[in-house]
Amino acid sequence: MRNLKPPPAETYSAGVAACGIGGLPCWKQHGTVLLFLSMKYEIDTAPLLERALYEGKNVFAPKIINGKLVFFQIFEHDLNGSWDAGAFGIREPQEPASRKALSPSHFPCLIVTPGLAFDRNGNRLGRGKGYYDRFFAELDAQRLPYFSVGLCMPSQIVERVPVKPWDKRMDAVLDISRL
Repeated sequence: MRNLKPPPAETYSAGVAACGIGGLPCWKQHGTVLLFLSMKYEIDTAPLLERALYEGKNVFAPKIINGKLVFFQIFEHDLNGSWDAGAFGIREPQEPASRKALSPSHFPCLIVTPGLAFDRNGNRLGRGKGYYDRFFAELDAQRLPYFSVGLCMPSQIVERVPVKPWDKRMDAVLDISRL
């Protein structure tokens, strides 16, 4: 899966197609969206970020701090601003000290989750660092309500992904070709 590298035009058009998630109940019922900021060869989430902000949703993006995912609120003025370059070259919100961090008051929320591959049972193959699995475990330990969605291109749907006991199954996997 790591060798699967769609061309940039495909990742952008996939991002535009991903905006179709806005017609789904899981999008409509959540006022807060946690959205990954895509890296090269992933669905470009910029169009989805723009849609969420346009609709007035509270949008949070992740930053890796001391080995864990911490989500910070994103605003419309951030769209054309500069971002920090984080792990794997992923864009991250700048100046975390001056930003509102995700808190229990922002739940329930929709968590749009990246992955290398997904299977039809909702299992997700990440990049091997466990950031999202640890984040989901923290939310579960706090009993915070959320709906997790794996967002992917058709080529990322596989028969079966390897699953470890700590891996978090997605509530839904959205293949953008079906939106």
